[in-house]
Amino acid sequence: MLEVLDHRVELANTGEDALTLLAARSYDVILTDFQLPGMDGAEFYRRIEEQWPHLSRRVAFVTGRAPNDLGVRSGDASVPILGKPFTFESLEAAIAAVLARVT
Repeated sequence: MLEVLDHRVELANTGEDALTLLAARSYDVILTDFQLPGMDGAEFYRRIEEQWPHLSRRVAFVTGRAPNDLGVRSGDASVPILGKPFTFESLEAAIAAVLARVT
């Protein structure tokens, strides 16, 4: 869907793989599932906040869980959450919400 919307996409299979990519490159949007192999989305988000606080505003979660059940605790309660299943329109809205936070 992201490529159809003209976004360049890089994939990571685990939270650790994603952190390795973040250490090497800059990204406009970090779209991550909340259920990750090896660590959950809350831990992934905390690691981003600790290592690259400026990138935490670029995160949006994808999840099938209820938003208030995610357990993400941060100084920024407005992390966009995209519920599954989602549409092209809701994906575009989540990306726009992230981009609005960083401009």
